[in-house]
Amino acid sequence: MAFDICEHKIRQIVIKAGMEIRKAKGLPEEKNITILFNETAPLLGIVPILLSSKDADHLPAPHEMKKEDGTPIIPLKKCPQCGKKAMEMFGLCRNCKDAEGEDGKSGKYKVRFKCKECHFQEKSEKPMVIWLQEMGVDFKSISKNALGIRIITNDGIK
Repeated sequence: MAFDICEHKIRQIVIKAGMEIRKAKGLPEEKNITILFNETAPLLGIVPILLSSKDADHLPAPHEMKKEDGTPIIPLKKCPQCGKKAMEMFGLCRNCKDAEGEDGKSGKYKVRFKCKECHFQEKSEKPMVIWLQEMGVDFKSISKNALGIRIITNDGIK
């Protein structure tokens, strides 16, 4: 399931509201986000759903991170085939078929680039973090909040 910032923010609001409602009612603190969501959703006119950590904690992939105006937060790479700056980056699972080298050895490739314009694809052995640094992403000054990433802590969603 692709990351949808609107659904993500709605879930965060419903879960946060559930925490506050429980607190106001004097009920014990609940850390299970599915329980919080399902208790609160009907009060807000939202259909309760089964949440998994994959849905609630899904971190957006680099190609899913966009600013309010729709431009990508992570810079796009120039396509060697069509010449447009339209290559999106996708991380590869170490055990995926895409990560295998010509010799069948798993984990050779770490990143796949795909052009949004001409659909040209290429793989790279360099880890994603190296590509991001080369593309100008400064990890020393960027925060999870700046990337739109929220985490659940003992103090709530932050």
